Amino acid sequence: MTPRTFLEDIARPNVADFSENFSELRRAFNAVAAVDALAAHLYQYLNEISHQDVANIPDDSHYRNQIAQDFPDFGLLRDIAKSQKHVRLTRYNPKVSLAANTQVKQLGFGAGRFGEGRYGSPKQVVVVTDAGENRVVETLVKGSLDFLERRLMDYAL
Repeated sequence: MTPRTFLEDIARPNVADFSENFSELRRAFNAVAAVDALAAHLYQYLNEISHQDVANIPDDSHYRNQIAQDFPDFGLLRDIAKSQKHVRLTRYNPKVSLAANTQVKQLGFGAGRFGEGRYGSPKQVVVVTDAGENRVVETLVKGSLDFLERRLMDYAL
C-alpha cells in the first residue's frame, strides 16, 4: 500500500470519523493510530525507493522522531499512540507516558491551549501531558495529518 493509498483509504476516513464524534475514545484512538501509521508508510516507501532523505534513518521509529523534531505536536501524537499500545511508556522521555492520560472531559476557560478544542467546551478527547498540560487530541490529529500530507506533497506522492 502506498502512503497516498493509506492516506486516502485509512487515515483521512478515521480522522473524519473522529471529527464527527470528537468525544469518543475509540474513534480518537483509531485516528491517532492511523496518522501515526501514515508516518511509517511514508518512511517505508521512501526507504524502498532509496530516497536520500531516509538514507541514514534505520527504521520508522527514528523517522517518527525526526518528524517530531520538525513538528512537535506529531511527537505528542506518537506518544499517545505508543501509550495506547503499551499502556505505560518507560523508555526515552515521552510527553505522555500513560494510556490513562487520554480521556474524555470538558475544558473550562483557560484549561487548555488557546484556540484548541470545540466552542463552548463540550466533552471531547483530551490528553493530559506528563507536565500537566491539557491538549485537545482532535487538534493534534488534524495538525499532524496536515503536516504529513504536506510531506507527501513535497515528495510528489
